[in-house]
Amino acid sequence: MVDLVEIQAAYYMVAATGVLVAAAYYIINMRNQIKVRELETCKYLTNQMTSDPALQTYSILLKKLEWRDHEDFMGKYGYSNPEMFGKWASWFFLGDTIGYVVRNRLARSETIYELGGWGFIRLWERYKDFILSRRGEVYGRDYFAGFEFLAGEMLKIKIRNDASFNDKLETYRRTWKP
Repeated sequence: MVDLVEIQAAYYMVAATGVLVAAAYYIINMRNQIKVRELETCKYLTNQMTSDPALQTYSILLKKLEWRDHEDFMGKYGYSNPEMFGKWASWFFLGDTIGYVVRNRLARSETIYELGGWGFIRLWERYKDFILSRRGEVYGRDYFAGFEFLAGEMLKIKIRNDASFNDKLETYRRTWKP
């Protein structure tokens, strides 16, 4: 005959197994939710930079704008020119936002890089002198700090993937004139 103690021991083992299975399921479910959240965040952010109007603006920012110094830049493309102000400010704020997302680990920098975030390297290189000058005069040290962080993270990944890019970047820095 089966003793009551044996039945009780078997019951405890089944209950403990159920708790372990529930905990494992919870952990797996949480990991999947984190991946889904990261994917949705990345998808939303990269949709902002891969639309046709956004890519046209990106091209304008890299090729069409010319200025001597930050006063000249603000005179030509600042608040008095809302169309151009909107073009550069929207990309700067997008870079700042994505930088915030990466810095706070809401998305992995590698994921952002693979989805086109590497484009912020060139954008930062083109406008960093302007941004840094605005930090010193107007907005303080955190002015577009997320954008700078993002560009730095993207550059680390780019150089890790292609060591020759560092030489190309140095050539770009030497030959580019605002």
